[in-house]
Amino acid sequence: MGIIIPEQYKGLGLGLDALAPVTEQLVISGASMGFALTFLIHHLVCHHFIITHADKCHRDALLPSMASGEVTAAFAVSEPGVGAHPKYLKTRAKKKDKDLIITGEKSFVTNAPLADLFIVISVTGTKNNRNLFSAVIVPRQTSGLTVGKSMDIGRLYPCPHASLTLERCSVKQTYVTGKPDLAFETMAIPFKRLEELMVPVIVSGAMINLFKTLGSRLPVNLQKSEAPALEAMACRLSQMAHSSIKECMNHRNYNFPPAKTREFARRTEQSRQYFRDLMQRAKIPPDRNQDQFDRDLTTFLGLFH
Repeated sequence: MGIIIPEQYKGLGLGLDALAPVTEQLVISGASMGFALTFLIHHLVCHHFIITHADKCHRDALLPSMASGEVTAAFAVSEPGVGAHPKYLKTRAKKKDKDLIITGEKSFVTNAPLADLFIVISVTGTKNNRNLFSAVIVPRQTSGLTVGKSMDIGRLYPCPHASLTLERCSVKQTYVTGKPDLAFETMAIPFKRLEELMVPVIVSGAMINLFKTLGSRLPVNLQKSEAPALEAMACRLSQMAHSSIKECMNHRNYNFPPAKTREFARRTEQSRQYFRDLMQRAKIPPDRNQDQFDRDLTTFLGLFH
């Protein structure tokens, strides 16, 4: 759980290019895409909000226990009915003496049922009729914070999601992480890009696992011609996913050409269709997990449109 946490905080001190093959291998070895997402989000929240943006006090306090897996964190930005659109977010953090009083609701928070603390995007002011946002660390035990029941969203099992209700939650103003009033531009948007950058290794791992399983089930007359084609498609997807990470890992904004993500999504969809056609030709009945796989894959590919 501490792959990318610096060694001084009891982590391995590696980078996103090390996290990527571990995440991919989890799925190749049989873990579901949802399980890999839970694992990945723990690392990305830690990397982006704590290692990159938090001050030394919070890094010292949180990173050792995050490296050991004793503590995990979740990122809360979306709200009921409006998603993550900054114009409509209503959760507010108001200053009172040396504290911040936070009131609002968050929805579809990944890993919320597991999380020990939350990075909550909150309105902390306005400028030129536009909201200003700060990212506030809110420990789970904070009075007024309620974590809802784990939601059945019909996909990405067993990755848990839940809503948050914050009713006058009081935390110290020092619990703001990153730049006050600039969290949406400097943290929320780059985090979304970071997710888009890293999720393809979950997809490539799932496709490698899928094709390996199919290759072993093919009749003898199709194995010689089709098994190499399956392997080549899976390797190509993996290569595309890892090359994008290596190109962008040193840039905090994780900017990469949209054409690359669209091309990855296009090739993945082609590979899925090839898989379906081959299943029909080989007269292999669908696996009982196929529906779940298709829902998960469609959810991830939706990130790239």
